[in-house]
Amino acid sequence: MRRNESVPSILGSLVLVLAACSSAGPEITEAPSTVPSEAPPATQTAPPVTTPAPDAETYVANAADFVAAADWDAKKTVRIELAEMSFTPKDIVLEAGQPYVLEIANVGTEKHEFSAEAFMRTVATRKAETGQSEVKVPFFTEIEVFAGATAELFLIPLIPGVYDLVCEIEGHFEKGMFGTITVTGEIPASPVLELAEIDAGPWVTDGAAQVAAADWDTKETMTIDLAEMSFTPKDTVLTLGEPYVLEVVNKGTEKHEFTAEDFFKTIAFRKAEDASGEFKGPAPLEVEVFAGKSIEVFLIPTQAGVFDLVCLIEGHFEKGMFGTITVVAGG
Repeated sequence: MRRNESVPSILGSLVLVLAACSSAGPEITEAPSTVPSEAPPATQTAPPVTTPAPDAETYVANAADFVAAADWDAKKTVRIELAEMSFTPKDIVLEAGQPYVLEIANVGTEKHEFSAEAFMRTVATRKAETGQSEVKVPFFTEIEVFAGATAELFLIPLIPGVYDLVCEIEGHFEKGMFGTITVTGEIPASPVLELAEIDAGPWVTDGAAQVAAADWDTKETMTIDLAEMSFTPKDTVLTLGEPYVLEVVNKGTEKHEFTAEDFFKTIAFRKAEDASGEFKGPAPLEVEVFAGKSIEVFLIPTQAGVFDLVCLIEGHFEKGMFGTITVVAGG
């Protein structure tokens, strides 16, 4: 169940920034000349009453500025437990401008969802991390945590308000699995908060519709192995418009990154899934896989071309850890 909320008056003075989509990257025939830039169990019968949140069509455009400026050594950890059918605590209180790690632990016997879409569009998101991987997106739309597993969400709340927190798995909300996230304080003065329209974001804006329309029973799984210092295959070839699961497996002895910035901007992104949970957003920014672990990326290519694939962990690119993803027309 989703509910949109209106724009508070305080946002009237914020700067609106429109982000443009990028085109496919150039074909790699040798190493690129420069290193790419890095990119509780009391059942209730009604949902909580919440204060207005930012407009459903905007998100934090300059999240990276807040993430870079934050003192992550001063971060606070807040543990949130998911169970049948509750969030504990039911109301999570955070302070605007303070970096946090939300430790989302599923202590139940079935998977549960941590969904607070309006809240997520008002935070600077750094990453989600599990025992298998790290996933970075502009903002998360849904996070599902499997029974007995934990996911950590690194973020900075920016806009005060009270936001809905729900589990949207069928029947869970109706059985009382909802709560709130309350952000206190004031919007940070620096960096200056910039909001952008979601429909102008650097991703496939109708991606969710394409994902919903696709026949995922026909998906093809492609395995990409990461090691020191290589991608195998070095060039991954996909067909335009077809649903895929990219199974990214780290066979090395250290963590590696699977980053294809321009390619990610052109895909209809369904989710990233590892052994701990599922992570959804408009598009990936970076995916890191820990040694001996794996993650699956569900997607549909929407633009033909040859796109750079790189590992941006310090020194890995320079030692040859790069390749391509080629998208070709079908037929």
